[in-house]
Formats: sequence, C-alpha cells, structure tokens
Amino acid sequence: MKSRTLKVNKGFAITTGAAVALLALTVSPDAAERNNLLLASAQQGDCDRLAGSPYDQQRNGDFAPVNIADIGNQAVQACRIAFDTTGNPRFAYQLGRALNSVDQPDQAMNAYSTAVKDGYAAAMVNYGMLMGRLGDDKAEFAYYQQAADSGNTLAAYNLGVAYRDGLGTQPDVDKALQWFEKAAADGDDTAAFNIGAIYDEGQLVQADDQTAIAWYDLAAQRGNTDAMINLGIMYETGEGIAANAEKAAEMYRQAAEKGDMFGASKYMQFQELGVVPAPNHQGVEGVSSLVLKQGDVEAPAKIGSEI
Repeated sequence: MKSRTLKVNKGFAITTGAAVALLALTVSPDAAERNNLLLASAQQGDCDRLAGSPYDQQRNGDFAPVNIADIGNQAVQACRIAFDTTGNPRFAYQLGRALNSVDQPDQAMNAYSTAVKDGYAAAMVNYGMLMGRLGDDKAEFAYYQQAADSGNTLAAYNLGVAYRDGLGTQPDVDKALQWFEKAAADGDDTAAFNIGAIYDEGQLVQADDQTAIAWYDLAAQRGNTDAMINLGIMYETGEGIAANAEKAAEMYRQAAEKGDMFGASKYMQFQELGVVPAPNHQGVEGVSSLVLKQGDVEAPAKIGSEI
C-alpha cells in the first residue's frame, strides 16, 4: 500500500466538483487544513457510496451496498484517500474491494490485510477467500471462523460450506447445519437452500422431504432460484408433497423470471401441455425473451463469491 499523503492530484480535484473552488480561496494554513478536511470528508462519503459491501454488517448504512462487479475505478481513489486520512479499517476493506474489481489482487490483499489487523470482520472473509485461492485452506477456515464469531453472515455461510465439504477442517454435518442455520436466520437465502439440499439428498443425514421442502420454501420466498427449481420438481413429481402441476409451473415461472434457463424451459413445457396459458407475441413475463448463455447460472453450493 502506498504511504499516506494529503496531496491532491489533478484527477482528484476534478472529481470533487465545487470543492476545487475552496482550494483557490486558500489564504492561510488554517484555511488549507479546513479545505483538506472537507475534501477528505467528501472522499469518505464517496468510498462508502461506491464500494460498500452487501456482506458488511459494519458498512455505512446511509448508502446502498454495491456488488463488487459494479464498483468503478473512481472508488479506488476515493477509498485510498479516505483510508489515508482516517486510518479507518472500513475504508481499507472497501479499498481492497475496489482494487480487486480493477484486477489488482496483490494490492487488494494488502488492503484487506490492513483491515484484518484491525479486526474488521468483512475483510477477514475476503482475505480468507484469497488465502484459500493460494492453497492455504486452514488459514481460510480460520479467518471464516473469526469473522463468523464476530457476526458476519457470509462468514457463517462459508463455515457451513467448509464443515460440509471438509475445507480446512474435518467434515462435520452437524456443525455445517449449525452455521447454515445461523446464516439463514440472518436472512441468507443460499444457506436456507443448502440446508434443504442436505435433507433432500440424504447423503449426509437421513433424507427428510418435509424438512427439505420447508427450507426450500423459505429460500424461494427470499428469491433463491435453485430453491424454486427444486420445489418445482417436487411439486411436479409428487416427491414429499402432493403432485400439483400448477404449483410446479409457478415455481418454474418465478425461476425463469429471475433468469434461470432450466426454469424457462420447464415453464414453456407446461405451456405446451396446457397447464398454464401459452405466451402471447410479447412473451409471458419475460420467459421467452431470455438471453442467458452457458455458464451464466452457477449452483450456489460453493464458498461465497464476495471478494
């Protein structure tokens, strides 16, 4: 990470808009210091606005969270200045996200490491993921454990995956379910889906269709497409529940509207069978206008993807 500095380069001045005028009015060291503080404050707000994570329970709630794929180049400068002028680990973490989004993983790891040293839970999750990519599963697991103990939902989900699959630890389905349930209680739809899948598949515990359906239903209500698909299949085949073609079609329709290719295909099959009305020329609820390609949909059973 670069050394701390209060210099304002030309690009920074341009992004601050009206604040440039303040520099022109500088007449004393005190005024210069106030102007720098104003500029730094603006960058702190920009960093929170441009790089706050949906997986960070400590983010600035005045701004909507930003998915990492939607972070732009402007966030790197804003977060670097925000951290350099405050030393706040939140800004170091968000700088890491911004650097990762512009394909600078080494610098991102340094930023995450800085936030981790200050005990920032969300940074522990991302740093753990990077350690896992470097082949250190035990370190990855340890960071998830520390972050989960601090209340981070994504870390709790990742611990569930780690205990289920034996990543950096011995497999333990009871602990996997415990952490999945913790994440689900915090609102995580993928954790709820994975609990349903464990009881549905019956490989790690005794199969229990009723428990699987309950968790799938919760995940589907939260918008999880995989849960919608599995519920659709269970309604279609009568697995653990009375067969109901209309409800199956509804589950497939909901998944299709969220971009699921399998759901779209199944829903159109039900249209052809006359279970639901055939589409008009404009398509039904967007189902016939899907433009997904192979690889667009990924099963959510893996370690969370936030970096």
